[in-house]
Amino acid sequence: MRQNKGSPLAERCDRCFAQTRHCFCDRIPELHPTIRITVIRHWKERAKPSNTARLAACAIPSLNLIDFGAPGAPWADPGLVTPGTALLFPDPEAPAATTPDHLIVVDGSWAQARKMVNKIPGLKTLPRLSIKPPETNLVRIRTPPEPGMVSTLEAIAAVLDVTEGPGAGDSLRRLYQTAVGATIAARGRPLHT
Repeated sequence: MRQNKGSPLAERCDRCFAQTRHCFCDRIPELHPTIRITVIRHWKERAKPSNTARLAACAIPSLNLIDFGAPGAPWADPGLVTPGTALLFPDPEAPAATTPDHLIVVDGSWAQARKMVNKIPGLKTLPRLSIKPPETNLVRIRTPPEPGMVSTLEAIAAVLDVTEGPGAGDSLRRLYQTAVGATIAARGRPLHT
């Protein structure tokens, strides 16, 4: 457990980042997908309790979580883009991927994610894997800038439905709803739909 400065309510679990009284680590599933997943997270996201890439990494032990863009930390991962790699990011003009061996997911605000796709060598030209947005309006930790946009955890859940079989991402979707519930409980007020 860690303590954020300035607030007695800021004691957070080191793993799920929920306030300790709302910790849900015992409800994090463990998944072992056949696809290799790398999440490149904007460095400003790493300490945010609303960041769901952290939860994906907790649930998928093989997931590679890399922080990008911290001042003074140059990007140096020349082996990231290999044959069979695709990017999970919307772009109607990019070539479509079928079932990749390795999937790269960018994580941050939508503006941060777009910048990472443009700045990180090799990402912009990768084939893209598309997912279907959820059919219902769910309560969200963050308000999406456009309808149909989802959190990183939900996006990875949708990917698993494609790569591992229908329903393979259901436990990640339940985990997201658990995180939403913990956030609502901690804030003491409803969130966005």
